[in-house]
Amino acid sequence: MRIEFFKMTGAGNDFIMFDNRDGKIKNPVELARWVCDRHFGVGADGIILIEKSETADFKMVYYNSDGSFGGMCGNGGRCVAKLAYMLGIAKEKMKFEANKKLYFAEIIDDEKVKLYLPNPRKREFNLKLKLDKKFFKAHFVDSGAPHLVVFTDENGIKNIEKININNLGKKLRFHPRFKHGTNVNFVSIIAEDTIRMRTYERGVEGETLACGTGSVASVIASVEKKKYKNSRQGENFKR
Repeated sequence: MRIEFFKMTGAGNDFIMFDNRDGKIKNPVELARWVCDRHFGVGADGIILIEKSETADFKMVYYNSDGSFGGMCGNGGRCVAKLAYMLGIAKEKMKFEANKKLYFAEIIDDEKVKLYLPNPRKREFNLKLKLDKKFFKAHFVDSGAPHLVVFTDENGIKNIEKININNLGKKLRFHPRFKHGTNVNFVSIIAEDTIRMRTYERGVEGETLACGTGSVASVIASVEKKKYKNSRQGENFKR
């Protein structure tokens, strides 16, 4: 069977996108594992399906590259909004369903898509997680996907660039405290309004070039724990 697909990237996160409103894709798990393979497939961090929704313009269904269900993806949400607009499925301002929640997006221009995320479902600060003989201080924020935020200065890490993300990130991602696992963001404070973030993504099982929900989780933790001030107030979305 021949299936049309689109390859898109959001800030370095790359996705293979399908218009599945007719339900032709029956096994997205195997499809994700096959097409996301960077050696024998197209290569991507995950796949995104556009499906029909009774409550919004469309439904976004996201699977990680290993075939696991991804829930919500921030950069993927911006990509799927752009594709839905390109295909005439939605107008410049749209709402879509993802993981049983509604999200709003807006096409700004050819290169910019704005995505509005709801308040985080869960926040836990000042966690102490034991790995081997060491304790790591971390903060948990569910910004549509579960994220652990690890500040380098709180854990004696001098240089974020020298962290072995695929080693340490993997250990924290599978920490027994998190029943279903978690994404892990290592964050360094650069300036009073700037942070540096590196992310280990579950489902991809490695470091990715960007993470939208991870960026949001890291900013929330920075505001709550590092006393950053919000530089902008939220904007009301109008259809």
